[in-house]
Amino acid sequence: MKRIFLATAIVGFSATALLAASPKADLNGDGQVTKDEFTSIAIENFRNADVNGDNFLSEDEANAMKAARRDARADASFDKVDANGDGVLTREEVEAAGDQRQEKRSERRGAKKAEMLERFDTNVDGELSDIEREAARAEMKEKFGGGRGQRKGGKRADRLKPDTNGDGLISFEEHAAVTELLFSRLDANGDGVLTQGEGKKRRGKKGKKRRGF
Repeated sequence: MKRIFLATAIVGFSATALLAASPKADLNGDGQVTKDEFTSIAIENFRNADVNGDNFLSEDEANAMKAARRDARADASFDKVDANGDGVLTREEVEAAGDQRQEKRSERRGAKKAEMLERFDTNVDGELSDIEREAARAEMKEKFGGGRGQRKGGKRADRLKPDTNGDGLISFEEHAAVTELLFSRLDANGDGVLTQGEGKKRRGKKGKKRRGF
């Protein structure tokens, strides 16, 4: 059935694009992801992307995987809005989806405001004074390393790079090494198991939205 798309999601290829920390990786359905489960899904993803089976991922294979993931995301986004499942988006369905997103954003803003008041409204008057707001800003600055530019630079420096030898290919060995490193980063408490939400705070809001167990 032909589908009418209003928009599609763009998913970039990155070091983590072949890796997994999602419910899919919970192979036995116990609500957590062990290192073996995590590695198993990562290997499966590599094998699926390695079309010619040479144990290397070329740029073409990586781009093909990116396109497949982009299409899958777009399909999922479309299906979420297409309430009656007829393959066509009506104005009513689009508006209803927009209303739901707005409602969720309002709920998040309300929850954030309530949290800020609880933490920084020292005189309990229901509002944040200039002094209280300054205290909140100072804490956020200290928490996130002082400044947006600095955080961005830190993220770039901390980014996983699977093609370690710079030959334009990702070998199975390079992929395995990045899988190991990523699991260690996500496993915040070092217990060898990923539980719901673990690793999200390290990745930040954008990472949390895109990926997470």
